[in-house]
Amino acid sequence: MPMLNRLINLAALTALAGGLVAGGGALGAELKIAHFMSPRHPMDSKLMRPWSEELAKLSGGSLTARIYPGGELGKGPQAQLKRAIDGIAEITFGLQGYTAAQFPLTTLIEMPGLGRNGVTGTRKLWAAMDRIGGEYGRVKVLALWTTESPILMTKNKPIRSIEDIKGMKIRTPSKAQSLLIEALGATPVAMPITKAYQALDTGVVDALMVPPSVIKSFKIGEVARYYTTGLPAGQSPFFLVMNKGAWDGLSGEHQALIDKTTGAGMSNRAAAVYDAAGAGGLESVTGTGKHEIIALPDAEVKKALSLMLKTRAQVVSEMEAKGL
Repeated sequence: MPMLNRLINLAALTALAGGLVAGGGALGAELKIAHFMSPRHPMDSKLMRPWSEELAKLSGGSLTARIYPGGELGKGPQAQLKRAIDGIAEITFGLQGYTAAQFPLTTLIEMPGLGRNGVTGTRKLWAAMDRIGGEYGRVKVLALWTTESPILMTKNKPIRSIEDIKGMKIRTPSKAQSLLIEALGATPVAMPITKAYQALDTGVVDALMVPPSVIKSFKIGEVARYYTTGLPAGQSPFFLVMNKGAWDGLSGEHQALIDKTTGAGMSNRAAAVYDAAGAGGLESVTGTGKHEIIALPDAEVKKALSLMLKTRAQVVSEMEAKGL
């Protein structure tokens, strides 16, 4: 009889555990988060990692998230959205600009005159969620935010005026930013940020139009000597999205926990991290004797804004003609 009782108790415990797991993950639910950056990047160390720790703490360990940085679950930043859709990872982080055709409305935030920094750009995105939300129908949106405003970085030629930009080859992450670069008289060269260091170092591009957070997070400070601030361009958007099947498979409690810890709140925190990282990036190349910070004169800023606003008006007109 003691042996029989032990067997019955073991069977009951096994059935209970199985029921909890099948019911949506009250036990043993682990989410994979994939991104293409270093584990030292601010988005990993100051956003995703604290969030994963928060999930584990609030759920009592029943919901955890494991981060796979540096393209561990697949190389190529451009495929991050697809990895979430296909379930390679339950959650992925990436840039809408890499697949801009899927996000024509979201990427309008890259146009000038909309946000002064990452936080204001992010608030604009969330204020427009009723219009842009349809672009994310294949995934569950956890967070949308923008970087700080971009600046121009060069290795050999300082940029002190809009005239200096003409004829340059400038790296771009997106179609929207490409249009702005063309408006300034330069040639856009599309590539992910992971290739920007080598491209600038070897002369594949003459300049980068990127937020200053990359000075440290992608070590651009090692190759760029000149940093021109004041360019009136908009901010690049980012996403943190979840596979819909994985979301549907979670328990109601776990879904509520994720909703509570993501959304606009997480997005604003992410934008603030970028703004702070951008300030830190510029500070790291200030007063070194090896780098030069150049502020575009007001007259040059006005010239750039005038050219960019013409492009913005054209883009908006074309999108409205398509019924967007």
